[in-house]
Amino acid sequence: MEKPICSGYVDYKFRVIKEVVDDLLINNDEEGCAITLYLDGKKVIDIWGGWANKENKIPWQHDTIVSTFSVSKALVSTLGHILLDRKQIDLDKPVAAYWKNFGKFGKNEILVRNLFDHTCAITYVDKELSYGDLYNWDLMIEAIENTKPNWEPCKKPVYLNMTYGYLVGGLIQKVSGLRLSEFNRKNFSDLLNIDFNFSLLPHELQRVANVYRKAAGEEFLEEPMKDKNSIFAKSMQGFDKNEDFNSSNWRGGEVGSGQGHGNARSIANLFEMLRNDGQYNGYKVISKKTRDTAIKFQCESKGNDPIIGSPIKLALGYEINCPVFPMGPNPKSFGHWGAGGSFGFSDLEANIAFGYTPNLMHDKMELGPRGKKIIDTIYNVL
Repeated sequence: MEKPICSGYVDYKFRVIKEVVDDLLINNDEEGCAITLYLDGKKVIDIWGGWANKENKIPWQHDTIVSTFSVSKALVSTLGHILLDRKQIDLDKPVAAYWKNFGKFGKNEILVRNLFDHTCAITYVDKELSYGDLYNWDLMIEAIENTKPNWEPCKKPVYLNMTYGYLVGGLIQKVSGLRLSEFNRKNFSDLLNIDFNFSLLPHELQRVANVYRKAAGEEFLEEPMKDKNSIFAKSMQGFDKNEDFNSSNWRGGEVGSGQGHGNARSIANLFEMLRNDGQYNGYKVISKKTRDTAIKFQCESKGNDPIIGSPIKLALGYEINCPVFPMGPNPKSFGHWGAGGSFGFSDLEANIAFGYTPNLMHDKMELGPRGKKIIDTIYNVL
């Protein structure tokens, strides 16, 4: 059985995108993937193709979901902005005003906004973690509470690689009484019928695509972890070194920084909501004012970020257009990249929202040639 090329809908104007993705699949630059694009509020691309499971020749279907890695952070951020919109939290109040134990060990002056813009200086925890501890919600929340800031907080952004989901998710839990996965289902995914979740349920597990890593990409995580004293290695402490991103722990876990599972459609739906002033299918998720605050530039790294390895620009929980995560010509485009190449963004000038989910991981901390080619082609059409 040959690898299936793309199925789905493509507006005639964008037919070249299907041709690009078909070529990627045929040439084995992709195992399986999905792409969705909104233009002016209309879905103009919604395609999928290749293998969800190449060993068993299971094709990627319209409802296949896959690990989105750090695109999950965009979902966590949006959930936090829902609480901000409801005035249940305030960006300029200390986190400890809502989460008392967070204020221990010199963290009492860290503000809510410092979690969202990655300036809180908690990229790693002080507790010595065993392999797999990173997946333990209660353990990680307690570890964060008992951690001193890694450096002087509120001064510079350093990407919150694996702690972001616990920091913002922990705040969500303290305010709402719900764990991250529960809050998401009640206030976003189930409410809006957007297929983007943590802690997958049995019927969702049946639709998950396998993740594959290129042979050259085996050192994608391992190489920077060799220096045990590096910030990256410390941030990955507690990660299961045998994780292949297809395990029950990964698919059933609640690591908000990377374990969210969805597809291009659900990512594009999230960013279309943000493009559309916080409205989705007639429902107000957040106000335009909250949306405008959320996507406003906050800070950028001075030189290379020690986690990403390149300069980054940040809003309140979203990345801002920059060379390593290109989002077209608009410098104010915002979105989020995930390890391996998954990506989503909004461009308010071009009136587009985009989602891309491959299951063959790119091997560097950047968007990669496949995603860049797709995005460049979209803007050439526009």
